[in-house]
Amino acid sequence: MLFLYILGGVLLLVALLCVIPVGLRIRYNEDFYLYAVVGFIKIKLIPKRKKIRISDYSEKKMKKAAEKQAKKLKKSEKKSSSGVKKEGKDNVLTASLKDPERRFDMISRLYDIITVVLDEFAARLKFKLFKLHAVIGSPEPSTTAILYGGACAAAGNLVNLVGQYTDIEKNGKNSVYVVPDFTSQKTTASADVAVTLSIGGIFVFLFRIRKTIKEIIALLQEDKTNG
Repeated sequence: MLFLYILGGVLLLVALLCVIPVGLRIRYNEDFYLYAVVGFIKIKLIPKRKKIRISDYSEKKMKKAAEKQAKKLKKSEKKSSSGVKKEGKDNVLTASLKDPERRFDMISRLYDIITVVLDEFAARLKFKLFKLHAVIGSPEPSTTAILYGGACAAAGNLVNLVGQYTDIEKNGKNSVYVVPDFTSQKTTASADVAVTLSIGGIFVFLFRIRKTIKEIIALLQEDKTNG
């Protein structure tokens, strides 16, 4: 009976871990910021805070860094003067892509395999936040009009792509707008996007990646046999 309680507790813990959301938040407003989110914890990845220590600029460390840089430069010069790199035998994938008769078929089949995987991964993503704002401006009004048209088309395509996996209008925090400013000399843009994926979804996707790798290996072996 005790064993069943322990087993139930372990399974419950695993189930709770699998539903913990992990994700990324990307922010841009003149500066680029990237955060990793695990549950309620947010970790800044970019830009990293660099700790400045006086000891890093001591004479001994500066001399050591200069010697290391000199060795690296000498090694790169020696490598560049060693001559032309010997060409090895192409692998199956490279040989297939170089062959005009097999190139299109190989690219098409690889595209089909990879597209299915990316679609499955995108379907598991949840967009918690999607903000995209742009004010189009330039020194010439005619250029502003052209840039505005291109920006509207790009924003529309992006919204349609994201809309395949989430309802942007459902979340009141989401907003997308592109406006022209014929009095401004430059274009300004800002973005704030947050996506999450459960830990369980990550494990499922890793198993899918493993299956995809097997499919690609089988495809290459088949092509090698036929070639």
